[in-house]
Amino acid sequence: MAGLPEVARLYARYSSRGLVVVGVHDASGKPDDIAQVLREKGIKYPVMRDTDDRSTFSAYRIVGIPHLVLVGKDGRVLADGESIEQMEKRIRQELGVP
Repeated sequence: MAGLPEVARLYARYSSRGLVVVGVHDASGKPDDIAQVLREKGIKYPVMRDTDDRSTFSAYRIVGIPHLVLVGKDGRVLADGESIEQMEKRIRQELGVP
């Protein structure tokens, strides 16, 4: 959860330019508890809860949190596991932001 404010900052900064953020919470969290934390932290982007078999975490090879994956408009993975600073550079490139 420590990375949520940084991801929220990116979302606030670039969502009007087309950035879509989807958070993925692990399956151990109870939906009501997750929703409460998101409200408390002011998270405005959607967050899904992974399945019990961890299919989303497995598909994206997520082993630690936070784990950032940047998917381009064409569905290709553009960056995986990079720092928030590196991700922001890639986001700016993808969105054509100087």
